[in-house]
Amino acid sequence: MLSFTHLTVFEAIIRTKSVSLAAETLDMPQPTVSRYLKQLREHFDNQLFVRTHAGLEPTSLALSAAPAVAQALELYRTRLSGALEFDPRTANRNFHIAASDVGHLLILPRLVEWARQEAPGVRFKAVPLGGEKLIAKLESGEVDVAIGSFPALFAGVLEQSLFPESYVCVVPRSFIPQGRLTMARFKSARHVLVDGRHLGHIHEDVEKIISKLVGVRNITVMAESFLLSAHIAEQSRLILTAPSRLTDILKRDAVRILKPPVNLPGFQVKQYWHERFHEDAGHIWLRSILARFRALGPVPEAEPSSPG
Repeated sequence: MLSFTHLTVFEAIIRTKSVSLAAETLDMPQPTVSRYLKQLREHFDNQLFVRTHAGLEPTSLALSAAPAVAQALELYRTRLSGALEFDPRTANRNFHIAASDVGHLLILPRLVEWARQEAPGVRFKAVPLGGEKLIAKLESGEVDVAIGSFPALFAGVLEQSLFPESYVCVVPRSFIPQGRLTMARFKSARHVLVDGRHLGHIHEDVEKIISKLVGVRNITVMAESFLLSAHIAEQSRLILTAPSRLTDILKRDAVRILKPPVNLPGFQVKQYWHERFHEDAGHIWLRSILARFRALGPVPEAEPSSPG
């Protein structure tokens, strides 16, 4: 007889076209997924998925079964699982949280410390952001909660503001040992810039503003990580413009934290989840814990810049 896990494996393979990707999505060992696939094939007396140059493609039988499988999983996730109680003291559950590297650094240590006392069996997986796939991952349950500022999310995605954030410039003290960061100096300096395209995040707008202002030739390093970029800025004569809470990890004797000489949009850091899981007891617990981060205090004030 097929179990709920068999159905989730079937759904994951038909979506990812890969046993290894399905295993990663479900947070299962690959041999376990392979074993469930073998049992599915025996149950249906059909290959279900055949290997092609594009990955594992479903057979006609698998395609015909897919709507019924999706309906059964939908029923479980939206009605049955939501009705189940969640006791954090005894729960054994893995929550997937999508965020930028700064978001994970800010949220996960606090979340782990809280869970250590209240929910010792709960685990967390840090999922990197992929803006173009984030809605689908929230809808499918591959991501439980996303943390950040995503102005383009819609289609059943719910949100809650956590705390405000703004941009600062991380400037090596060897570059500007004293005085203000003027617009002229900002434009003529070399920069390390975080590529916002893969984030699907408001940072993409900030990246475009800075790129237009300083010119492509003055962008020495383009990176996909705020943390990597911050360490590059610490050890070079490059300026990094980044969310202010990143500065918590920096050595203040190596850099100065200055206000940008250009107006950059501030934003609200929010938590996002899909309406399909709004009534899920575990989701409610996780979101209630994350909501407590609204009490995070302000970061130290950045030194003023100069428009000149």
